[in-house]
Amino acid sequence: MKRLATLALLLGALAPPLPAQTNTAEMLQRARRLYENLEVERALVVLRQVISPALPYLVSPEQRIEAYKYLGASLALQPGAEKRDSAVLYFRAALERDPFVDLDPQSFSPAQLSAFVEARDRTFAAAVRPVLADTLVPGSGQITFQTLTTHRARLSVELRSPTGLRRVLFDGDNDGLREVRWDGLLGDGSMAPAGRYELDVIGASKLLQITDTVTMYLDVTDLHPPLEDTLPTPGPGDLLPEQYPLSVATGNLLKGLGVAAGALLFQSVFTNSTLGAGSALLSGAVAGVGTITGVISFSISQRHRSIPANIGENARRREARETDNAGIRQRNADRLRITRLVIAQATGGAR
Repeated sequence: MKRLATLALLLGALAPPLPAQTNTAEMLQRARRLYENLEVERALVVLRQVISPALPYLVSPEQRIEAYKYLGASLALQPGAEKRDSAVLYFRAALERDPFVDLDPQSFSPAQLSAFVEARDRTFAAAVRPVLADTLVPGSGQITFQTLTTHRARLSVELRSPTGLRRVLFDGDNDGLREVRWDGLLGDGSMAPAGRYELDVIGASKLLQITDTVTMYLDVTDLHPPLEDTLPTPGPGDLLPEQYPLSVATGNLLKGLGVAAGALLFQSVFTNSTLGAGSALLSGAVAGVGTITGVISFSISQRHRSIPANIGENARRREARETDNAGIRQRNADRLRITRLVIAQATGGAR
């Protein structure tokens, strides 16, 4: 391809100097006017000047492509195999820069169309046109991608989501322009989530041993009413305690042990010969009863720590929360069902 471009530039450098022009656009306009008036030789002079490296004006890619196209068309009108070869050369230079270049059969002669077809057969590329931002309803609307192979080829058009999920939009034989449509759904039938997508256009020539791939990146944004947040799981401060604290049972035990300790202390302080052994037995009995009472009270408190009233209230609160969340989820689902996707060509590459 570089060699073809170099040859085209060399041919352009052979053009004789022209009178001063205002800019490249005016030069191309003059060349087209000369071409349409069948003043082909004079048109060739202007067109070669446009692609010459010595041109003092800026030449945009589109202007250079147009110059190559009309150079090819002008040379194809002239007799001789050498002129035809040069016409094919210039057509190829245009196709290499823009595979979508074409000749209208109503405006160009059979000789020009024949040279252009030869240029297409000898030049292979896959391409996709830039797209304008569009909005669609997933599953019912569609966005159209204009893809192309310059000649007969196997064409595959695949869309890859940000998570790597692929959907094949087209896979088959192709020759020329092919419109491929996408309905906003992924390969599993789900709606495409927001993010950056990759559209791969892969062509394998059936005339040449060449495969060409071009990638377009798309930004997908979803439009729907704002979604509600579900209520969070209740925290410790949102619910009532459902059990008495362990300190209650421990307090009952300590009370019983306190009674027992008091009884024993009384015996040691006040027991004398006057009171006799009966008082010792009484104190021991009181201490034993206090200890047993404390242990029983501790055991009962441990087994019955639950607070039924609080348990019932907490269950009511959890049920109310779940009911509210079910309503939020339903409202969110209704809003998502009317989601529209905004699809625009991304200015950068993959994220």
